[in-house]
Amino acid sequence: MADMSFDVVIVGGGNKASVAAMYLTKYGKMSVGLFEDRHEAMAGWCAEEAPAPGFIAHQCSHLHADTLNYHRPLWDDFPEWKDYGADYVDRKVNYGFVDKVDQRWCGVYNLNLDPEQQKTYELFARFSQKDADTWMWITDKMNKYWEPAFLKWVFNPAVPYGQKDAMDNLIANPDAGIDPLWLTYTPVQIYHELFEDPFVQATFVRAMQSGGIEPDGAGQGLTALLAFCNWRRAGTAKGGNHQLAHATQRVIAENGGKFFYRSPVAKILIENGRAKGIKLENGTEIEAKKAVLSGVDPYQFVFNLVGPEHFDPLDVKRVKALSMDWITIGWYTWALHEQPKFYAEKWGEDIDHCMWLCSGTKDIEDVARESYQRRMNEWPDPENFQMIISNHSNAEPDCGYAPLGKACVITEQFVNPAWRYTEAEWKVIEKRFADEQIRHWQKYCPNMTWDNVIGYVPITPFYTSRHARNWGRSGNWNVLDMIPSQVGRNRPTPNLASGRIPGVKGLYATGAGWHPFGWGQSFQGYWTYKNFAQDFGLPKPWEEKGREF
Repeated sequence: MADMSFDVVIVGGGNKASVAAMYLTKYGKMSVGLFEDRHEAMAGWCAEEAPAPGFIAHQCSHLHADTLNYHRPLWDDFPEWKDYGADYVDRKVNYGFVDKVDQRWCGVYNLNLDPEQQKTYELFARFSQKDADTWMWITDKMNKYWEPAFLKWVFNPAVPYGQKDAMDNLIANPDAGIDPLWLTYTPVQIYHELFEDPFVQATFVRAMQSGGIEPDGAGQGLTALLAFCNWRRAGTAKGGNHQLAHATQRVIAENGGKFFYRSPVAKILIENGRAKGIKLENGTEIEAKKAVLSGVDPYQFVFNLVGPEHFDPLDVKRVKALSMDWITIGWYTWALHEQPKFYAEKWGEDIDHCMWLCSGTKDIEDVARESYQRRMNEWPDPENFQMIISNHSNAEPDCGYAPLGKACVITEQFVNPAWRYTEAEWKVIEKRFADEQIRHWQKYCPNMTWDNVIGYVPITPFYTSRHARNWGRSGNWNVLDMIPSQVGRNRPTPNLASGRIPGVKGLYATGAGWHPFGWGQSFQGYWTYKNFAQDFGLPKPWEEKGREF
């Protein structure tokens, strides 16, 4: 006899599974138990007081590149979510690039603050009139065609091959302006084709790499182009991304859902082709009266929790061979005595209000060369860092990331996967890497010396790999690489991408390892509820409210 019983038992309290729980409890009126092996839920939406008192550091998700599209249905279906602390401050510039030689910068302004993209147009025109005109063409296509299709694609379950999805229909629409050849391009190729000025090209390529898109990856050109649709309204979470986690837990709890922490799951129990519940590592058994939902990565799900005998042998082979070594980064949170002061402020003061600023070289091939180095298991050349500088503490109004007059800034640089070095080697690397970043930073900001540093938090792929099991032995913050075979209806495999598990009734999966891709958004949690609504006859708020997704 089970020790506890719920309508739905959820394995892992990540943000995707927790978003599904918000809908299952409030709209589905189901009893839900979430079992998490960490000390708290939503490891991706985390923040701590660090590296000094009064400063906030993100240990995982920190860039939310589109604060509307990341959670578009939630703002409508859970107005209390914002009341409970899930809120953002718009950043003036979404993403940009500054060159270490010219000390000029280029960037894309926030759509909420520059709805006609006039400021972006004027900035691009300082480099190339043609590129400014091209951006306005892209903006028009995004508004009319790309973004509506993108939202339908990401907020609905993956459909199998043989059925057209929103992306298929978009590409087939001649008015959308998408050249089918772009599906075969690398991001570097597509930015070379669309834009002529190196500054404008560089503005995009490194930002897209931060989204997990390989600059030199064949077949990722269209992914890089359409990623614009999810990079239009960058914002800083008030009080840190952990406020999203707190607000989510409150919604679930007030609707009857229960979290169980430090409760690692040993097995999903399958009887006669049906998911019946779970068994914890301490032997406790939990009954699932209707379904089990897994929020863990595909490898754990197939090989550890369910067992490969319950899956198609081809899916077992494909999950075992999933690529997850490329999206591995070092990001450091720096507590500073004063804000970084850029040489490039002379070119345009809005550089101080850029959410995601690449400091590197304007030759976008350098970003690709850095990728080649890492594929050969080499540490990226410190003289050729393409380092991101992301300042949360200069958001207006103040978001509480640093004491008054101080600064809290994140730097990001792609590095080798966690398994490349031992734990002892990573400890040595942490300090060396900090020195490398400071030396690089000084080329852009003369006041960025060690005298300006109060403290720092060194987040490396090794740290990420230990932060939660989902990130695996590589410390891949995106769980899986975003190569063409692992995006959309292919993620993690075509047979599993819909979230319904063939051959096992009542077993579902969600999370960053499922359609469409990773990031700290709510896509998978939302479409997971759509599966439940269809299968169990639950309310459909999107129909009641007349939404297209």
